[in-house]
Amino acid sequence: MNAPNPQAQVQELRRQLQSLLDAATANERKLDRFDALERRLIAVSSMEELVNLLLVDCREDFGLDAAELWLLDPDEELRRALPALPMTKAPTLLDGHGPLKELFGAARATRLIGAGPDAALLARAFGEATCVRSAALLPLIRQGLLIGSLHFGSRDPERYDAASGTKFLDRLAAIAAIAIESMLNRERLRRAGMTDGLTGVHNRRYFDHRSLIEFSQAVRHRYPLACLFLDIDHFKAINDHHGHPAGDEVLRQVGGLILRSLRTGDLAARYGGEEFVVLLPRTDLAGACEVAERIRLLVQEAPFVTPDGGTLSATLSVGLAMLPPGATSFADLLSAADRAVYDAKRAGRNRTVAAEPDAAAQGR
Repeated sequence: MNAPNPQAQVQELRRQLQSLLDAATANERKLDRFDALERRLIAVSSMEELVNLLLVDCREDFGLDAAELWLLDPDEELRRALPALPMTKAPTLLDGHGPLKELFGAARATRLIGAGPDAALLARAFGEATCVRSAALLPLIRQGLLIGSLHFGSRDPERYDAASGTKFLDRLAAIAAIAIESMLNRERLRRAGMTDGLTGVHNRRYFDHRSLIEFSQAVRHRYPLACLFLDIDHFKAINDHHGHPAGDEVLRQVGGLILRSLRTGDLAARYGGEEFVVLLPRTDLAGACEVAERIRLLVQEAPFVTPDGGTLSATLSVGLAMLPPGATSFADLLSAADRAVYDAKRAGRNRTVAAEPDAAAQGR
């Protein structure tokens, strides 16, 4: 039996020691990256900064091939807030808990997924065409409630081994959840100051401010600007016959239909009582008529659900005016749209009437 070669043993020990040192260095670097990320999460000042950090910066900093953020949004407050934000990649907004239950079940714990029986979840977490072969799925939990999930994916099937520890990832998920909740609360406070509490559209105070900006931009850059005035027909009769709670529900649902009909960059506001106003930047007369009719028909065809479980019908009269060349006052545009809506009511209601092309210029 050959005696062990001392020199070979020393070389093997050196190799093992170097391997341990390399692993320790890699872990230290990983810890430093996680620590830096946590500090940045705590310091974010806006929702768009937070989303970009989680979905773009994380992917670059950690050498990921994919990153996804799912957030629960049953009341559509994020849908109203996020589309206008400058994000390279947007989160996925969920109406309910179903997709999260598919990923986490009742455990609601971080999951590391590679090749194996759970691999089918990769397509669910990243899309059917995904190139991801292993992933870390992080549940985002605040005050005992699951508010979303964060997914990190890699083409390397061994990057996230199910047998590996999740200490760093669990801590990251906890801090990300805190940051998300903080930004949501901040966004709610911000929106409360410029949103009509009943309908969810902007209030008149915000409209008065934003409309002057849109007017000056349209004049400076010479692009079209359309204004719609929308008035719910016979609204007093709805309140008298069905009660004010039913009238409030009609207002709320009409506000929702208007919002769903607009593009990013359009502006809708409750102007007062049963009146709404909409600004459509960079929209010509034909496009504005199309939007007005789309909203009017949606309202006409909608069954409005009342607090007692019943339904009722409602219609809109819409006045439309275009900003004329050489305009010097936004008030003239607004007045022209206002007069057009009264023309629609005098003509029989439930219709769109466009102001004469020179009505806003004349300010008659």
